[in-house]
Amino acid sequence: MVFLVFDSTGRPDSGVLTGGFSFLGFYSECLHAAPSPIELQFQPPFVSRYCMATLNVTKVTPKGSAYLPDVIWNKTMEAHIARIGLCVPSLCSPHDISELIAMTLKDVVAGTEVISTSCSDSGSTYGTDRKAIMMTGAVLFFIALAGVGTLYHFGRDTCGTPADAAAGSSDPLMAPVKSRQSAIDRLLMSFSVLENGSKILSTAKTVDGITSLHGLRLWSMLWIIFGHSYSFAQQWVTYRNTDAMKAVPADIISQGIANGTLSVDTFFFISGLLVVYVTFSKMDQDGGRINVPMFYFHRYWRMTPLMLVVIGLCANVLPYVSGGPRWSESISTYDVTCQKNWWINALYLQNFVNTPQMCLNHTWYSAVDMQFYIVSPVILLVLYKNRTVGLLLITFLGLASMAATAIIIAVNNYPAMPYISNIVPLESLNGYSANVYIKPYCRMGPYLVGMVTGYVIHQSNGRLQFTRRATVLGWVGAISGMLVVLYAMWNANTGVSLPPVAIAALYGACSRTLWAVGLSWIVLACLSGHGGVVNSILSWKGLVPFSRLTYSAYIIHPVVMAIFYGSREGVFDYTPSLITYFALGNIVVTYLLSFVMSLVFESPLIGIERVLFFRKK
Repeated sequence: MVFLVFDSTGRPDSGVLTGGFSFLGFYSECLHAAPSPIELQFQPPFVSRYCMATLNVTKVTPKGSAYLPDVIWNKTMEAHIARIGLCVPSLCSPHDISELIAMTLKDVVAGTEVISTSCSDSGSTYGTDRKAIMMTGAVLFFIALAGVGTLYHFGRDTCGTPADAAAGSSDPLMAPVKSRQSAIDRLLMSFSVLENGSKILSTAKTVDGITSLHGLRLWSMLWIIFGHSYSFAQQWVTYRNTDAMKAVPADIISQGIANGTLSVDTFFFISGLLVVYVTFSKMDQDGGRINVPMFYFHRYWRMTPLMLVVIGLCANVLPYVSGGPRWSESISTYDVTCQKNWWINALYLQNFVNTPQMCLNHTWYSAVDMQFYIVSPVILLVLYKNRTVGLLLITFLGLASMAATAIIIAVNNYPAMPYISNIVPLESLNGYSANVYIKPYCRMGPYLVGMVTGYVIHQSNGRLQFTRRATVLGWVGAISGMLVVLYAMWNANTGVSLPPVAIAALYGACSRTLWAVGLSWIVLACLSGHGGVVNSILSWKGLVPFSRLTYSAYIIHPVVMAIFYGSREGVFDYTPSLITYFALGNIVVTYLLSFVMSLVFESPLIGIERVLFFRKK
């Protein structure tokens, strides 16, 4: 066992001069190390545990002239972070490991700082974790309901339902029975995997005839997954050639991925469009009124249960799913933070309250979208009653949002966008994220553009006409504007130079709204028959099932990545093709799990809402 413990401890390997200053060892070998019968004759048995220490080497300098020359040493230290995996007896605590490393290195290098030490043991405490067991039981309960609903569906198709028998009677006293049986039938059918699966996989184009929205949803979601696959792989995967990562932002494809935050603005645009188009269609039928309580309840019921299920799984079950040298690091933003702050997500305040410890930090989007939805009835009522006043209100809100964004960026000298280079200090980037990126008053532009687009479609009844000249100008303007937005910050993203503060403020204030204006033209052109090949791509019926899974995919995709990346035990050689391979795998697994989550949780809960609040047509 001693040899296994020694063998599974990390040690320097090739690639140190290319930034490979992490020596992880062999995680699985350490946890499964067991003494041989011969060893038991000479030493008492002990249980091993794997510990990984993370060191800050930014200020480290070698002691004495007998060590590496400064040029080589500085090259080696460009990674800034060193990781050492140690296999030690289980009696050793993380504090013991930190002290051991500090004492060992103090005579070799000066300024070594142990940032953190985490340890993993071979045994699992799942069996004694009541919260984990309860959460697992809740999931199994929903799976059982899906099984019951599916069996009922089989029996219903074969033998009919009690409601069918009651329907054959003309006795007025049977009316309550028929109504009650019909409700029970629909309630059970809402859990049927066959029923829900057929709805999800149907290629019938809904979205009220605006078929291009299906493609916009899917391609934006793929853009997000690709971007997160790249950024999360940088955070949670260990490489021995970190130098190679510096060249990645310099090509046109990576620049497009780098600006993937615009994909979220696409979702804001779609949300604003649909809230006007769908609500106005209902208001036409209801005499210009909005049932505000149901308006809010429907949105909350649509978005919250699935998110809470994922939060519950992350907070209670995720720690037991897998393991690896960097496992605790990769899931730290999901398990511990969700245990403490899940209730903030339930109130959709995570972008304002305790944001550094946000549970499921990508759900800032859900919070902002809900906050837009909360204020939208005021805009909707004004716009419906008086077009001029409504459009003036939207214009005022849009200009105010852009002004607020520009002022915040200029006063604090924030970046124009989240640059992927290290050209700005991390503190500045974090400040931008906390005070601009996740705040609704800085992200309202695309939502408002979507509202205007939805209004135009509603007023024209979907029958838009453009002249040939207007069509050409529209496409040239949309494509040119979106390309400018996408690549204007090339120099900053590649680490060449920063734009002046005024330019950064102007770009940060206007870029996302201009992006939404381009999207608006694409939707209107596709709807009016001037979309050409773009409409063929966005409106292809094969995209419809994936479009329906967008929300589920958005909620779970970072968790999928955390599990995959965090369970990697080895050190990788970075190449763009490796990240592409990771991204493709993340996409496939995300959509497979999204389909399952939608079958078991999302679709049944939508069905329950329809049973409780909407009469069967």
